[in-house]
Amino acid sequence: MSITLELDDETLASLPLGPGERERHMQIELACRYYANGWLTIGQAAKLAKLDHFSMGVALGERGIPRQYGLTEALEDIAHARR
Repeated sequence: MSITLELDDETLASLPLGPGERERHMQIELACRYYANGWLTIGQAAKLAKLDHFSMGVALGERGIPRQYGLTEALEDIAHARR
């Protein structure tokens, strides 16, 4: 599935990101925010951001978002470690 966001040129120009960085940055920001809201697990957020688990944890830490670590996350980490 694909989602398109329409933002005006003035708003995009005010972002401190180049045209090639904007989409990537928005993917990571959305994944972090959805994780912080409890809408996604760390694994789901990592997939949305197209990051591995470690890099997703770093992205969360950079934004001051604490890890929500429960049974679901522990099972995901075990499954990830077995791969």
